[in-house]
Amino acid sequence: MASIGKYWALYGALCSSALSQVLFNPVNDFQPLAGQTPSIALDVDTLFNNRGFGTVSGDANFDGRGGKIGNLITLSQSGPDWYTFMIGAYPAVDIPPSSFVYNGINFSFPNYNATGNDNIVVLGQTVNVPKGRYLSLEMLAASESGMQSGSVTATYSDGTTSTGYVLVPPWWSWPYPEGGDLVFPYRITDGDVDYNRTNIFQTTNWLDSSKDLISLTLPNLGTGVGSRMHVFSMSLTPVSSAPAPGPNLEIQFARSTQKWVDESDKTQIIEVVVNNVGSDFVLSNNSVSLTVESPGLHTVQKGLIKRLRPGDQVTVDVGVVNKPGIKPGSTGNATIVLSGHNVRSHRYTFNATYGIGTYEPTYESVYSHESPNWYNNAKYGIFIHWGVYSVPGWGNTGNRESYAEWYWWALNQGPDSSSQTYQYHQQMYGPNVVYDDFIQNFTADAWDPKEWVDLFADAGANYFVQVSKHHDGYALFDLPANVSKRTSVAQYPHRNLLKELFDAAQKYQPHLHRAAYYSLPEWFNPAYAKYGFGSWPGGNATNPFTNETLPYTGFVDVSDYIEDIIIPQMNALAELGSEIMWCDIGGPNKTAEFASSWFNRAAQQNRQVLMNSRCGLPGDFDTPEYARYSGVQVRKWESNLGMDPFSFGYNRATPLSGYMNVSTIVTSLVDIISKNGNFLLDIGPQANGTILEVEQTNLRDAGVWIKSHAEAIFNTSYWFVTPEEGQNIRFTTTPEAFYIMSLSQPNSIIALNSPIPWVPGDKVTVVGGSQHGKVVPSQQLSNGSVQFNVSQSVADADQYVWVFKITY
Repeated sequence: MASIGKYWALYGALCSSALSQVLFNPVNDFQPLAGQTPSIALDVDTLFNNRGFGTVSGDANFDGRGGKIGNLITLSQSGPDWYTFMIGAYPAVDIPPSSFVYNGINFSFPNYNATGNDNIVVLGQTVNVPKGRYLSLEMLAASESGMQSGSVTATYSDGTTSTGYVLVPPWWSWPYPEGGDLVFPYRITDGDVDYNRTNIFQTTNWLDSSKDLISLTLPNLGTGVGSRMHVFSMSLTPVSSAPAPGPNLEIQFARSTQKWVDESDKTQIIEVVVNNVGSDFVLSNNSVSLTVESPGLHTVQKGLIKRLRPGDQVTVDVGVVNKPGIKPGSTGNATIVLSGHNVRSHRYTFNATYGIGTYEPTYESVYSHESPNWYNNAKYGIFIHWGVYSVPGWGNTGNRESYAEWYWWALNQGPDSSSQTYQYHQQMYGPNVVYDDFIQNFTADAWDPKEWVDLFADAGANYFVQVSKHHDGYALFDLPANVSKRTSVAQYPHRNLLKELFDAAQKYQPHLHRAAYYSLPEWFNPAYAKYGFGSWPGGNATNPFTNETLPYTGFVDVSDYIEDIIIPQMNALAELGSEIMWCDIGGPNKTAEFASSWFNRAAQQNRQVLMNSRCGLPGDFDTPEYARYSGVQVRKWESNLGMDPFSFGYNRATPLSGYMNVSTIVTSLVDIISKNGNFLLDIGPQANGTILEVEQTNLRDAGVWIKSHAEAIFNTSYWFVTPEEGQNIRFTTTPEAFYIMSLSQPNSIIALNSPIPWVPGDKVTVVGGSQHGKVVPSQQLSNGSVQFNVSQSVADADQYVWVFKITY
């Protein structure tokens, strides 16, 4: 994995050319032609206290740095430090129009003013709003560095309040670029232009639409430079001012996607966001169907809503195919039609793309790609870090522990490395043994790929990601002789390890999706010196004990690292059948060219593939390491962490008691998936191919629980209202049911204040455990909360997480 070092040069301009104007995320930016929800853009100009858009250096000071390189922020706590500096402004020449519709929401955006401010640094300000009832608060915001979070508090006319978390990514980042909603082609720095794209993000917070809202209080993250959150625009989505009997449904947003349901005829998904702005539930006796009427599309799979509470929102998929003679990728009108007994609704017309189009080798085109539903629904995967670094297998322990897969880099840092790898190597191997000498000891002689994939299946996982090449440049797959001979085929153990693993999965566990981690740069590849930065300088390594320049085993001299190594290697992984290009480090690349070709080839084979955010472009999903979020991130994300407390590769120094136990695996999975994340759990096999018994046992034991509670985990979505209540309650939802998950053993009563979609007469049942299906008595209290009476026998019938189900 990546523990990123210092860098002082930015390569955004090398990665791709600048845009000519702001890009509204093409995944979401579909302007409705009719039926738009009348959201209200708030006037917040008087709260502006910061200037983010500028025309030249010094014109604005978004992040408070004042154009000075200094006060650097440490973003990593282990291994080589990752430092970054945030200077300057968004380009004023690309400022959005003063009013626009995005994701079906009306936004008002500040105009550029040579002397005025244009955004709010949030410091707990209170925003008075037009008194009324609203379903949600939408904001356009950005943070200065890292993922910043805080609570928005809504105050109602009866004196009550509600709070919701807001998560805001940084306005720019490198080498892992963010995927923003408003994307700008560059940023203005201290006397220069940096062509790393900058972003503004849309956030959504649920509001209690049963009460009159009078004010909103923004988070208070303090004034610390680098940790501040900025808001550019705020908008409210109202509910019906004069409620009438029956549900009242409004479509906030509809869009055609490049995703499909049916692998045989590519049934295209039309995604529709529906709000219940009325005063009554959608229930099974008035369930709603959604169809598409269009000159170019035919509905083959209706969308269905079986239950939707007043003040709630749901995203519905409608399956369509092109009508005869309609060319894939052509555009035209489409109208969403909702029908249901005693349900009021409005038709919604938008400009649609008919069928699955092709991708072009541009940032804009590749940015329109998104994670397919198979990945969004898979939820749980196994990460495998296995390579030459598994031979020494050292990363130290406690506060000195670092990523064991960084052994070579840590060794070359000398005796001052926090992991003391230099001292360990000197004692164990002596000064004349160099890293490449370990290649002959990477034997895989006890490895059975079938045992691995069977373990992953037993663990309850739906996909795995095998490290195909880490930063040491040693590839676990075959490559042409003119690309590299630094492979497991040309070198020891003379086996195509990745192909063997993929083949075993396809034969023995075909439900497992196959994916490959791939590091774009290599620490000491001589050909990378042209592009080298920070912890990836390129050029031959030296023996840290003797200062001797070392050869790079298997190196093939090439003209250009990107053209002659990265692209052929990524294509080789695609040809092996990788369904995810799980890159690391990014940096200089031609990913747009590779990805567009790969996406198009896969589509021709009826395969839906994706890539992460570390290929030098924002990709289809974010990959924070060892991350847990306090709220939902709407953009798909995946938390990757090791069963080792802080190493992905095998670390022989870690005590067996330190490995992640079953309870932590299960509760981590539940927490992450409730917030729109996937959980990628890492194991670090030993050099001979064996997986530690403690890892195998804990994976299998967790798998028993996961499989018996699968309906609440897989093929679910996060709840629009909130992902959690308190520290121990999490929620997920499907079109058929709503799930409540308790991370601690219930004590006779679970009382929920969140407006869960429960109605009198519902049978709440137990999911999983020895009393699966048992009815749990439930009732609504006078204060509106819903109470479940959990008997001791039910509490004793399960472990780790207790799951309850409301069936629609």
